[in-house]
Amino acid sequence: MILCMTTDDFGIVEEAYSGYDSATFGIPYCYLPEHSYGGMLGNNENLFISAHGNNREIGNENGPKGYTPQQLKQILVDYVFPGNYGGRVYVSACGSAPVYVNNLLRAFGAAYNGRIFGIFGDVDYAIDPPGATWVTAV
Repeated sequence: MILCMTTDDFGIVEEAYSGYDSATFGIPYCYLPEHSYGGMLGNNENLFISAHGNNREIGNENGPKGYTPQQLKQILVDYVFPGNYGGRVYVSACGSAPVYVNNLLRAFGAAYNGRIFGIFGDVDYAIDPPGATWVTAV
């Protein structure tokens, strides 16, 4: 599943991810705070998050407030993850740095070691498949 926090316009999300392999990335959704995404993510399916950000928070640059790692963890647990979620979380966030995903790992705890990754800088909706371009949270 791709959860795009960069915009609330599904047309933009659909266009940005139309060429992505759904077997690797799943279905793209706009993140809207008033919605629940429960039941849309499989127990072992990877979650890809696209957002604007900085070292402290990620979210929609022109929309809802940004989310700290602790707030994002709570959103994912309450509204996205199925029970006993065993997948990996990939955060592609323009303007952020490894400190964000490192703090996200701290928020989740040791059970998520080796399961949280980030891509940083000027990524503008880009999400790479799992592999060498992702930085593992420590």
